[in-house]
Amino acid sequence: MENTVDQVKKNVENIKKFVTPFFNLAVNTTVYGYHNIVPTGKLILTCNHRSDMDPFVIGSVFPRFISWIAAEYTTRIPLFKDFVEKTGTIPMAIDGNISMASIKKVQQVFKNGDVLGIFPEGHDYMVQNDFSAPLAKFHSGFAAFSLRNKVDILPSVIIPEEETITDYPIPPLVRAFMGMPKEVCDIKRRVVYKKINVVFGEVIKYENFAHLPLDKGMVAVSEETKRRMGELQKVDYLKK
Repeated sequence: MENTVDQVKKNVENIKKFVTPFFNLAVNTTVYGYHNIVPTGKLILTCNHRSDMDPFVIGSVFPRFISWIAAEYTTRIPLFKDFVEKTGTIPMAIDGNISMASIKKVQQVFKNGDVLGIFPEGHDYMVQNDFSAPLAKFHSGFAAFSLRNKVDILPSVIIPEEETITDYPIPPLVRAFMGMPKEVCDIKRRVVYKKINVVFGEVIKYENFAHLPLDKGMVAVSEETKRRMGELQKVDYLKK
């Protein structure tokens, strides 16, 4: 039986209560820009994506329920499909051919006045495996969601202070057997955070781009979001 929205939120709250204390012991997290978090209403949360820990990092400090967008192939990971269903995560194809089922789930998030969490880089940053590189190219799907559904965007970034780079724990052959894309099978290293800063920026208003044709609006929203997130990554102000 499909989980109701209330049941999903209860599942996530129970998971957070159990997992967050252990997560906080493993990762020292400092939050900046907490006042920028919109307390109610539909919202898109964007974040950089350099580790598979990222959704758990944001989830542990963000005070609202988040429905995350996840690559469809992740549902082939053992136990993850059940986790997706219980936590309201929305699987989505990475080739741009977004199904109507996924679109309807996204629209339901907004109809409920909830938060949609998206990593605009997709898995590209982790695929390139250069953890000193700047933000990867953004996919513009989140911008379309913003403009078509009249939803503001809350940019955020995770800035590591201490981390370790380890070998990817699942061998390439096993990843291939699970049906993961070749570029994901070829990932050699992953980031494990030890001490991080999480920064929430000022909301980006969809209204500022609503006058543009959709295609140009998507480009403008994507570029502005990337610019804002790049600014948030500059650590000088963290030391003030």
